[in-house]
Parts: sequence; C-alpha cells; structure tokens
Amino acid sequence: MAKHATEATNSPSGENVQAAVEHIEQRYAELASERGVYMQKCKRIRETMSQNYDEASDKGISKKLLKKIIKERDLERKIDALTEDLEPDERSELDMLIEKLGEFGNTPLGKAALAAAAADGTATLAQAGA
Repeated sequence: MAKHATEATNSPSGENVQAAVEHIEQRYAELASERGVYMQKCKRIRETMSQNYDEASDKGISKKLLKKIIKERDLERKIDALTEDLEPDERSELDMLIEKLGEFGNTPLGKAALAAAAADGTATLAQAGA
C-alpha cells in the first residue's frame, strides 16, 4: 500500500477507503453499461444475419447448408491465420511437412496434424501423426 507523507499511521483513512471503493465500483458500472451497449449491437447484427439466412431460404438456399458453408469458411480463415503467424524458417518446415504428407495433408486429419505442427513450430513429421 502506498503511504502518503502526511499520514502518521500505517492504516488508510476511512475516507480514502470509501473513495477507492466508490471509484472502482463506478468503473464496474461503466463496464456493465458498455457491455450492454455491445450486446445490443451484437443483437442487431445477429437479427440482420437471421434475416439474411431467411432471404437466402426464400430463394431456395438451404439454411442448414448455408450455415455449414459459413462455418467452414470461418474455420478455413482461422487455419490460414495459423500459417500467417509463422516465421520464415517455420513456414519452410511446414511446407516440407506438407510435401511429405502428400495426399494425407489435404484430409481433415492431415490438416489437423499440420495445424498442430505449425502451432508449436517444433513438431516433427512423426509427432504430426504421419
């Protein structure tokens, strides 16, 4: 605890404690308010997305399959982001692993093994599951 030069004791004054608690509680109230604003924005976006799915459905596109495609594309972007974060030497090692995996590297299991190898940057081909 910081000690002010004018304080003669080791304990804080009641006023200081009350002020500190009040200030922190105000920040929590601000966080709650901001969280509410954020959640309202998210709710509006989700409602718009739902309308987009409904419009697609009205045009004969399966909602279930469209959601599947959207999810797959999101996951592919996440996988690509794993590779983007690699250092050049890690990237070349990843390319070598992909080459050695051959067709296996294009399967979901192969992609998972490559993602695991890329994530730690130290996995060998044997550790990647080949």
